[in-house]
Amino acid sequence: MNHDKQKLNKEFLHFYLVSSIPSMKWGLITNLALFLLFAVLSKMFIPDPKSQEFFLKFGIIIPFFILAIVVLHIRRLRPWLPAILVGNNVLLCGAIFWVGVSSDIHQPGYEYYFAWVILMIIGLFTFYRLRPPTLMILAGLQLVAYLVASLINQSFTLDFPGSLNKLFFIISALTIGFFIAYTFQILNRKNFIHQKSLDSQYKKLMSDFKEKVIMEKELMEASQQKVIMMKEIHHRVKNNLAIVISMLSLQARNNPNPELGKIIRDIEMRIRSMALIHEHLYRSENLDRIPLDQYLRSLSTIILGTFSHPGIELDLELDAVNVSLETALPIGLITNELITNAVKYAFPDVQQGNIRIDLKRRDSHLVELLIADNGIGLPKHFDFQKASSLGMFITRLLIEQLNAQIQIGNGKGASFRIRCPIVPAHKSF
Repeated sequence: MNHDKQKLNKEFLHFYLVSSIPSMKWGLITNLALFLLFAVLSKMFIPDPKSQEFFLKFGIIIPFFILAIVVLHIRRLRPWLPAILVGNNVLLCGAIFWVGVSSDIHQPGYEYYFAWVILMIIGLFTFYRLRPPTLMILAGLQLVAYLVASLINQSFTLDFPGSLNKLFFIISALTIGFFIAYTFQILNRKNFIHQKSLDSQYKKLMSDFKEKVIMEKELMEASQQKVIMMKEIHHRVKNNLAIVISMLSLQARNNPNPELGKIIRDIEMRIRSMALIHEHLYRSENLDRIPLDQYLRSLSTIILGTFSHPGIELDLELDAVNVSLETALPIGLITNELITNAVKYAFPDVQQGNIRIDLKRRDSHLVELLIADNGIGLPKHFDFQKASSLGMFITRLLIEQLNAQIQIGNGKGASFRIRCPIVPAHKSF
């Protein structure tokens, strides 16, 4: 715990120093420019050569400012920057001492010597982002340099009350500067800890985001593999059903019994309607969506082509409806039975006929399928619920399975209107 605290403190001091380099550079450059401007203005507006001579002594700080500015611009010196700035300010204490001991206290302008020292101390706490204890030591050295110089030039002896008053202002400036630097560092430390916490949270969020992206990518790849696998399954089922259809066709052609041939052909058509579903699923981009209109169009065309009855025409009006496999397959089998019956029984004595198939979406949960012909119609005493043929029996079972309703008409031909509730197909994968 103590090690972590020391590490955090070290990181902060580095951050505190490096982040303040731009402000330190511009502060020193501005202070240097102001001093040069002061020198020019004093030359123009202070006619006393003695005062000018003393004021120009303050220019001894120029090399120290230039050295600090140069060091702040050199990136390679960043690791040693605190030590260089401390050394530079220690040497500046010697400059403060030299100005004091080399000056005559009776010389015009000497009364500003203490004010110059105050400016040096305030500049120390303002420009240099070092640790407050370090700044306090450097400011104390500057104060010591001033005191020793004042003792040597006897300003304390000759004007003790005035010198004591000046010392009070210097110590006040030092104290205020220290508290300003300390408060500024505390505020920067809080900002640093807050920023570090934000950075940590940001890194955690980025890490979680990357993990989420990786998981989503893995899920997407798994979904794509699942799609490929499901398509392959539908393709194989379709191929297997095609083999069964081919075997039934061969059996029908090699069978001399015409009644058995009709039975085989009916079975073949039922299997073909199921195989067609798997064909649509194999070609579809969405494995949970069957375009019912396209399926019924293909199925009715295949059925009519199988019976080779050129005089019968299809009249199709199909709304685009997407349904699930659980809905499409029973509707396809029902359509197969009703169209097959129409082709076989509705046009016994005529060569021309019409079979109409309408598919209408009534609302989002209901679809209506109409299969009608203009043939001879149903027998007079036809009862759908009691019909004994296999086709009608299968149709009744499928109607119940779909929870659908059927309405049978027997006017100019037979008509079967089926209202079927549907669940819209979901977007899968």
